[in-house]
Amino acid sequence: MKILTIDIETRPNEVYTWGLWNQNVGLSQIKQPGSLLCFAAKFRGERQVHFHSAWEDGEKGMARKLRALFNEADAVCGWNSDKFDIRWVYAQFLKHGMGKPSPFAKVDLMKSVKRQVALPSYKLDYVARWLGVGSKVDTGGFELWLDVMAGDAKAQGLMRKYNINDTKLTEAVFDRLHERGWVLGLPNHSITEGDACPNCGSDNLRCEGTRETKTRSYQRYQCRECLTWIRSVNSLPRKASMVVA
Repeated sequence: MKILTIDIETRPNEVYTWGLWNQNVGLSQIKQPGSLLCFAAKFRGERQVHFHSAWEDGEKGMARKLRALFNEADAVCGWNSDKFDIRWVYAQFLKHGMGKPSPFAKVDLMKSVKRQVALPSYKLDYVARWLGVGSKVDTGGFELWLDVMAGDAKAQGLMRKYNINDTKLTEAVFDRLHERGWVLGLPNHSITEGDACPNCGSDNLRCEGTRETKTRSYQRYQCRECLTWIRSVNSLPRKASMVVA
């Protein structure tokens, strides 16, 4: 299974306003809309990190690279990627006359954490530090984006480092969550690998009681590798028929 971890950086909207707080910006006040600035992507298990940017490849060049990577992926993983990264990427495909890439599973790690764990913050930097897998690169703030857009080579180098680190950090969070079955939205490994854990693909399973529903009983298993709980596809034979008068 090919899992692509991705992180994008965008340039802000440039607009005209008369104030600094609580502004309502009309369409005629937009000087230049935001766009994709750069991206870093990495297939799990591979050392290479793909990095492409507006200053090196242009918008359309980035879109072509992204579409090719998405077409290889069985799943695309990111942090807040359903709401942010993938929608921005799709906007580039549409803008430059491209069709959608081949279907893939969307694995948004922020959703995996937020739906299952109570934390003070769900920012990538906080969760990564909390899990003990690393931290984000300090950019120095919005000035970095201004310098990158102005063509400063040193700033572009720091943006590259920041973007690549975010992708590696997201993958490190994925690995920590995945090793104990906390990742939501992954494709089912057992479809292609037979009697195996749907989460990690291991066949090292143990029987562990039964799973009862309102109408059926199923054999329950636990993966010895990632501790994921699963149940048999077919229900167990009924002990007796239920008759309602």
